[in-house]
Amino acid sequence: MSQTAYARTLAPLWRNLAALDITTTRWQFIARSALATGLALSIAFALQVEAPFSTASTVLLVTNPNQGAVLAKGGWRLMGTLIGGVAATMLMAVFIQTPALFLLGFGLWLGVCAGAATVLRHFRASGAAVAGYTVGLATYGALERPERALDAVLGRTATVALGVVCLGVVTALLSGRATRAKLEAALAAQIAKVGRLLASAVAGDQSAAGAAPDLAAGMFAIDDLLELSRTESPDVAIRAGAVREGLAALFGALLGAAEWSARQADDPALAPACADIARRLPVVITAVECGALEVARVELAALRHGLRTTTNAAEADHGPATLIAFDRLLEAIEDFEAALLGLMRLHARTVHHGRPFRYHRDWGGAWRNGLRALLAILAGGAIGTATGWSEWSLLPLILAPYVVLLAMTGNPEAGAIAFVKGTVLAVPAAWLCGFVLLPTVTGLPLLLASIAPFWIAGLYTLTVPKLAPAGLAYLVAFNTLVGATNPMTWNAAAFLNQAFGWVFAVLMTWIVFRVIPHQPHRQAQRIAETLWRDVGAAIRAEVRTGRSTWEHLQHHRLVRIAQSLAGDPATRRRVLAQGLDDVHLGRAALRLHAALGGSQTDESIHTALVMAATMPDSAAPALRDAAQAGGLPHRIAAELTDIADLLDRRSARAASC
Repeated sequence: MSQTAYARTLAPLWRNLAALDITTTRWQFIARSALATGLALSIAFALQVEAPFSTASTVLLVTNPNQGAVLAKGGWRLMGTLIGGVAATMLMAVFIQTPALFLLGFGLWLGVCAGAATVLRHFRASGAAVAGYTVGLATYGALERPERALDAVLGRTATVALGVVCLGVVTALLSGRATRAKLEAALAAQIAKVGRLLASAVAGDQSAAGAAPDLAAGMFAIDDLLELSRTESPDVAIRAGAVREGLAALFGALLGAAEWSARQADDPALAPACADIARRLPVVITAVECGALEVARVELAALRHGLRTTTNAAEADHGPATLIAFDRLLEAIEDFEAALLGLMRLHARTVHHGRPFRYHRDWGGAWRNGLRALLAILAGGAIGTATGWSEWSLLPLILAPYVVLLAMTGNPEAGAIAFVKGTVLAVPAAWLCGFVLLPTVTGLPLLLASIAPFWIAGLYTLTVPKLAPAGLAYLVAFNTLVGATNPMTWNAAAFLNQAFGWVFAVLMTWIVFRVIPHQPHRQAQRIAETLWRDVGAAIRAEVRTGRSTWEHLQHHRLVRIAQSLAGDPATRRRVLAQGLDDVHLGRAALRLHAALGGSQTDESIHTALVMAATMPDSAAPALRDAAQAGGLPHRIAAELTDIADLLDRRSARAASC
């Protein structure tokens, strides 16, 4: 090939290399992770850990660009390993001589942990998953050599602890704690968005209600930022309750804006209140965006005071429709002010701990994921023992983490396919590194220099969302197949045997999710039914928590519905809209019972409310009849009418679907 041809071939490569900016956040993360992985492997060699490559695998599994995520993932991974190690010791003590019973015990334990991972949130879920599959990792090879069972468990715990500590130290020294600033900026941005939506709704923009489902679904991402920030900062940790109170109130303000937009009251009596909101809210929004939170609070307090005075005066002079409208406006402004206070309490000297909130627990999904994990372990063990394969214990070892971790994702079947791709790529990469490069080098520095490029390639894929699942599978399989030990040994037959086991296990993982698939639509339907049951409880006055706490739980359910139906945008939007209608109905019921004040209700009201909870499609006439009965206070009649109107809207939406 001529020199000109060489230049044409290499020129694009040199341009791409020159375009690389190693000072970006992405490459800083890759450099930190590679450094921590090399440090963990080096210390493992120095301490003569039995499987030093496992320390490197721990680093690669836990690493994250965010310092808070590293600390949380590492801490819960270590805790899960300790719990799983205890479970592994007990299972081996009882069933070490009977592999079939051991597999059954392992499968049951993994099923319990898979169920726990389904109902827990954030990194607690990963801790439960680790506790489940640690049994397989800690007992790998011990069934063939029972006398080394305890050594295997202790060795596994030591490698995980070493990897977690190395990554934590490197991350703490070489990265900053930036999550709190992101949390404050995200919360301020959401407050401003809801404020604009509320201002648009009051100004008469009927399209504002259409933006509520997407805004509600995205709002809960702030809760994830809060979890990361509280791990990084003890100061945020003690104020997390106050921030969650603010988030719950912000959702209430969003609901208020959507209610007003969907059912505007054309009443001249509302004009002064709407004008006051239109004048003050832009000032509040600008102040929030500029960081002048005290200015925003003063404006909102003045607005709330004026609205409350107007609402109290309207009770004796206006009809039910006007009272409903005033109540909605006042409630939305109060919630918006409470959301602002949640942001301000991040900086307050006095700590406001806040009330505890409940979250949705998908027990149906937990049972399904637990059963899938149990059957996967039993199937893997049965196939391995039936074929007489010498490395049969590799199947449950790989199936356990992959089946549990993929079940926690939104599309586990696609994740399993990505795992297959990553594992298949890892096999030739491990062969190249283990049988071509490493035999030619001596000493730890050259060993690290030979392996590091393969780590860096995998770490780069972790920064690309579409490639991250495949990259994770590649890193774990590559690191294990290379099996860096001291001294290094090379056995082509053992390598091919293990590589076949990895590829077969990830293919079997995909088959497991084909046989017992993830059912996002059924999951969303199950959550929607649970939400409606809570609305029925609100109608029957069976809610024992405050309005904000009740709304927060329903908000989390709406978010879970949005996550389940992420692959079906049309159904997602329809189900979210129906869910928001149900939440509006529950809010109206809570307002009614607050107005009743716990007093004994009239028989006609009680009958109408029972019908609303059990037969919502036919209860509206009974509610209107009860509202028109003589002797009722205006506010109670207004709330009954409001519930009837909401039931009509719910029925109309259901009929149009």
